[in-house]
Amino acid sequence: MRNIADIIEQLESGKQHFNIWVYSSKDHYCKFGAQSNKPRTFQLQKAIEQHLQVIVEMHNYEIDNAFLFLPEIHAVIPVNFHDGHVLSTHMTQVER
Repeated sequence: MRNIADIIEQLESGKQHFNIWVYSSKDHYCKFGAQSNKPRTFQLQKAIEQHLQVIVEMHNYEIDNAFLFLPEIHAVIPVNFHDGHVLSTHMTQVER
């Protein structure tokens, strides 16, 4: 699990392109905002403010497929995501 601010900072500093998806209904997500080939963290921040579950689908195959943003707890979870559906999560137990 990672912090939302850390991921947004990473996206702002890089040239990674991504799609933003928001929870729609019945375990389905729909695309949020105009799709673009440019990094667009402003739209991501807007989606996080307006929705409880946001998926960021990355276009860089060197990193995880997608991340589930959970704004209420300021957390980001890596997930397997395809065609508007979360297929599985990559959650691991963190020792304190």
